Amino acid sequence: MITQDRLFKFDPGSFRGMVRILLLSPVLILLPGCGAETYEQRLQETAQYFAYVDSRNQALSGSWTSPTITMRVPIEFRQMEDPKVSAVAASADESESPAPEPVPTIDPRQPDYADLVLPGLEGAWRAEVPVDLENEATERPAYLYVLSNQSLLKEKQKEQALKFFNTVNNQIATTFDQFLNTEDFKSEQYPKGKGYSNPKSFTVGTFEPETPIDGVPYQFQIYLTESGNRQVVILLVLPKNIARGSKLLEQMGYSLETVEFVKSSSSQSPSKSANF
Repeated sequence: MITQDRLFKFDPGSFRGMVRILLLSPVLILLPGCGAETYEQRLQETAQYFAYVDSRNQALSGSWTSPTITMRVPIEFRQMEDPKVSAVAASADESESPAPEPVPTIDPRQPDYADLVLPGLEGAWRAEVPVDLENEATERPAYLYVLSNQSLLKEKQKEQALKFFNTVNNQIATTFDQFLNTEDFKSEQYPKGKGYSNPKSFTVGTFEPETPIDGVPYQFQIYLTESGNRQVVILLVLPKNIARGSKLLEQMGYSLETVEFVKSSSSQSPSKSANF
């Protein structure tokens, strides 16, 4: 019983002191010069930041790395498999028979909807997106490609490497037999406006083939980013009449924020790992 009395002994003096502290705390916070407004502002900014991080994480997949860049792609996309290289095993008895001729490797990531070969292809993704047609709502594929001049730099073809962006645009224009006016391209930064990451600069343009793809008008959104002699072109190929409910374009904006060049000692020798 003595132990219980000590544990539950009520001290009026201590109680009154605690009450005074609790009553004075809001007053002290709200006194002029105590930073109440700054405190509230920081709380709001912190809430906005975590809301932004949550939205971006829900919009994007995990980090993807190529020899040139790292990025996070829109979560709706599924990566297409790289071409499988068939290795010819050497004969154990050192046969004198002639070596078989190398079989050309078919890259399944290259477009199958047009006679288009994309140079420097490092990654490709596909997604089904909702499309509003005149009489119905349906789905059509959208594609995302990452192209780089890294192989040209590695082969010390600097002149061709510096023309890489023009080469990509010419390939697209030639395939659809249509003029692509690069003078209409403009500079943009992602994130647009206020953001929570360092803005990334891109040269951005749009190409709309006059010929429908699978009966649906399409458009190519072209993004160029550069670091020294390195050039990376990101192509988003999607139906022109994509449904308003689709979040793909919003997700693409988040994705461009995450693009980072792989650190390397020189433009010709990229690092095998990336910090992201």
